[in-house]
Order: sequence, then C-alpha cells, then structure tokens
Amino acid sequence: MNRKFIAQFTIFIVITAGLSGMLIGTDVYEEVHDGIVEVLCLSCLKLDPKTTKEFTFDTFNDEPHPDYVLENLSSGIVFLHYSEDACPGCDIMLPVVQDLLSVEYEKKDLFSKNIEYQDQQISYYYTNIDHATPSRTDPFETYDIQDLNGLPMFTIVTLGYYSGIIKPKFVTLYGTLGVDTDGERMQLLEEIIDDAFTLWDENSPGYEP
Repeated sequence: MNRKFIAQFTIFIVITAGLSGMLIGTDVYEEVHDGIVEVLCLSCLKLDPKTTKEFTFDTFNDEPHPDYVLENLSSGIVFLHYSEDACPGCDIMLPVVQDLLSVEYEKKDLFSKNIEYQDQQISYYYTNIDHATPSRTDPFETYDIQDLNGLPMFTIVTLGYYSGIIKPKFVTLYGTLGVDTDGERMQLLEEIIDDAFTLWDENSPGYEP
C-alpha cells in the first residue's frame, strides 16, 4: 500500500513540475502574472481618499532632498512623477500629466525636461521605478511621507519659509487624486502647481541651495 502511494505521489510531482515548467516558459505565464499584479495594483486606486493637498517641510524619516531637486529649485518648482509597469492608476494618470505639461514619452522611459509653464519653469522628472537607476528611484521613499508605497505618486517641490530659513517645501499625491474624471484631475494638478508657484515667488529671493 505504501509503495503504491509513493508511486502515485511521485507521478503527481513529475506531472505538476512539467506543467509548471510549460506555464513559466510560455506567454500564458506572463499574462497570468501580469493579470495578478494588475488586480493587486487596483488597490492603489483606494489610496485616493488618503491623498493630502497640504505642503510640508518634512520628508520621510528626515531624508535629504536629492541634489538635482535642490539645484533646480533655484530656477523654479520641481515636479516628480513616479510609476511602474503594471499599474492601472499609472495608465490613467500618464496622459493627464502629459497633456497638462505638453510632454511626450513612453511609459517605460526615463524622462526629464525643463518646461515653461505659465511663464515659469517646472523641472519635470518622470521615473518608472521598474526601469530606473537608484539616483532616480531613491527619492520615491523620501517623498512617500505617508509611507503608502502607492503608485502613481506625484511630488511637487517648491520653497517655503521655516524658522528664518528658506527651504524646500512639497506636497505628495497618490493614485488618481481622489476625483473621477481626467478634467478634474488636471484641474487639481493645475491648482497645486499654482500654489507651488506662489510659494516659490514669495521665497525664491532668499533661497540658497
């Protein structure tokens, strides 16, 4: 009886391993894997109600701002845009941001550009964390002040006055921004950019990177 059970169990293991190998070696595996990841990533959309529109001086764990952010703040505000491959929220927000800032690139690209917007400068950095170097991905955690680890994530950095010092002040937003249409999403980003410009105009004369 024991030998029969062992033989049956061995056959089961062999068949299972063979089927697993076939699945991993085909496009079916990729489709199933991506589908699972995308379903899980739909939870990113639930982050919207947690999105805060308030500017803060406090990075996560008091991490320092990256040099390229500090340097570009001398000329204008900085817009950091983070995404990843399997992310429905990223797919929704990508064309919204591209239309707003009049930029073009592919989802997997590493892209940056100085943009003239409303007669002021925005230093825009788009980072797909699945395809970027640490110098571009590390700030994701720095600005993830709610420790949500949610994508897409948008951080707009400007300048503020803090205890006699002019220093970076920023806001971080997640997901599809808690609104239902692309028009509302674009309007919300426009309002935050306007607020960032106002802060920058008030404080940039005293800024030293």
